[in-house]
Amino acid sequence: MIKFYGREKELSVIESWFKAAQKGTLFTAIIGRRRIGKTRLWIEATQKRKGGLYLFCLPGQIYRTFEQVEAQLYELGFTSVPRNLTQFFKAVDLILSKGKNVSIFFDEIQNLFLDKKDELALFQYYIDSFKRKRYPCMVVFCGSVKTLLHRILFEEHSPLYGRLDQRIQLKPLGFYTLRQLFYDHNVNKPEQHLRLFSMFGTNPRFYEILVQFNLLRSNTNKILEKGWLGLTGLFSDELNKMLLPELKKSSHVYTGILSAMAKGIQDANEIASHAGIHTTSLANYLPYLLNDLELVDKEIQVTEKPNSKLSRYLINDPFILFWYRYVQKNLALLEMRQTSSVLRRIGDDLPNLEGRVLEMIFREKILAQPPIEFDVAGSVFKNREGIEIDFLLASQKANHIHAYEIKRGKVNRDTELNRLISKTARLTFKSIKLHNPQITGELLNTQDI
Repeated sequence: MIKFYGREKELSVIESWFKAAQKGTLFTAIIGRRRIGKTRLWIEATQKRKGGLYLFCLPGQIYRTFEQVEAQLYELGFTSVPRNLTQFFKAVDLILSKGKNVSIFFDEIQNLFLDKKDELALFQYYIDSFKRKRYPCMVVFCGSVKTLLHRILFEEHSPLYGRLDQRIQLKPLGFYTLRQLFYDHNVNKPEQHLRLFSMFGTNPRFYEILVQFNLLRSNTNKILEKGWLGLTGLFSDELNKMLLPELKKSSHVYTGILSAMAKGIQDANEIASHAGIHTTSLANYLPYLLNDLELVDKEIQVTEKPNSKLSRYLINDPFILFWYRYVQKNLALLEMRQTSSVLRRIGDDLPNLEGRVLEMIFREKILAQPPIEFDVAGSVFKNREGIEIDFLLASQKANHIHAYEIKRGKVNRDTELNRLISKTARLTFKSIKLHNPQITGELLNTQDI
């Protein structure tokens, strides 16, 4: 297991949960997509604590779940392995009544309710009972299939609706947190950092696998062949595991939508056309990708008002972008063992993908320490005069625009900066009021990461 990176705020929140639970039972949740680091976060937060019970929930009979942790159960004070949830909670009730602190972490909790949704009422009964008795207990739900978790915790007909005290909605790690991992494993060049992040995105578990198989410092072709395309294909099925349980019957439609975005199609009408659906039908699918799964961002052009139709849709994780752009697109060739051909195609196009990912990286960097206070931030991509600007910040009070040109390779900074300032001066803002604003700018490339 590699070193734990980042998550300082989340660790602080969990620490506050433990303090609150000493005064009475707390019901919390850690929610996030697969491979994002939910379980590792909990392990890191509780490694020095006693009285904890970790349950990896298996589908089917719950006895199988309890059987996995028999030794932990006896250590906690159980006298036998429970056969069902009622026996489990009665035993916990007895342990808590003796004044012992207990935390119970239900990992992949949705598996318990695939067939027996009526058992939600048992959780409701005992959580309410523990709260009334002010037991020093914390019950934590954790899961990857967000649609099922939403039904369990947030739909009105669920017995647990309204009972959650707090939750952590775990977000992907940023590039600059992951970069420390690269440095710790002697991967020091910014070009290497960009390439790895373009292939594997924000999920720390993927880099742990690369370290485990001695691939993190390998050349691009070796990583592609052993990680994505060859017989071992360490990551070739990851997206199916991550998304298929969420997308279910409409997976072909979502595949069409995400494939379009991966190709660089950003306009709603064009995305719908590529996916083979009517433009009006796209509204049935986009909110799910935007709000529920958080795989896609909607960006309004920075010069426009928030309700403007001048918008675009972008996949926000390089890993998903990579998979739909290269793996899904070439599945037929890969099944015919045409790995060398696919490697060449990816190698030819990968610099284009890295250009898009570089913009994501610099947005993160700029917004972490902005050079000016700003009212609006974003890109110019649908300007009527054909102006495109990678990123800018603008302040109404200071009457100031700070613009950015982002390039993967080397550039003539003086020439490009003059061109950037010139085209920025031609912009008309509706989002804020500016009058002959001060315009400054920066040219950024891979070496500036």
